[in-house]
Amino acid sequence: MDFWQKARSFAEEAAKRSQEITKEAAKKSQELTKGAAKFSQEFVSETAKKSKELAVEATKKADLIKVEALKRADQIKTLAEGISPQIPIQISTSDTAAGPEQLELEKFAVTDELREFVRGITISTFQDFPMEDEPEMSEVPTVSNVRQDLTQWQARHATLVLSRVKEISRLRYELCPRHMKETKFWRIYFILVNSHVAP
Repeated sequence: MDFWQKARSFAEEAAKRSQEITKEAAKKSQELTKGAAKFSQEFVSETAKKSKELAVEATKKADLIKVEALKRADQIKTLAEGISPQIPIQISTSDTAAGPEQLELEKFAVTDELREFVRGITISTFQDFPMEDEPEMSEVPTVSNVRQDLTQWQARHATLVLSRVKEISRLRYELCPRHMKETKFWRIYFILVNSHVAP
């Protein structure tokens, strides 16, 4: 009888110990899960932070490269202007008369210098430009690719630029009308290029 009582007591003790071990294991499992979640959160946060830092650094480097390229272009232009008078240039009689297309481009200020400048304009130049939207008015109709709220000269200039400089055409496509109205786009454009198109 004593033996059965000891066995029963032993079984109860084993069951009790098993419950304690199970509780302890569950507690450890919860702690590990919390620790893993915290580590995962910190890892994701750190990765996002590093990604932002890399993006900022890449933007800065791109801006530096752009500035350096513009400086070098100016240096080359200056150098070319200094050299060109010293080099005799022979012009054939067929080159002296510019074609009608070239004359029109010059008349509407679509020069190589303007084209180069316009190629450097980015989407953020337009989006970050400090200009308020105009109050809503009746929509002005468009004919061909250009709005009719421009002067005749501006409209022809805009048409020529859109056909000659694919970058500005692409920017206009991306911005209008999703991000800004066509009117605002052209107002900003003519402010940006004012020094290049002023008579």
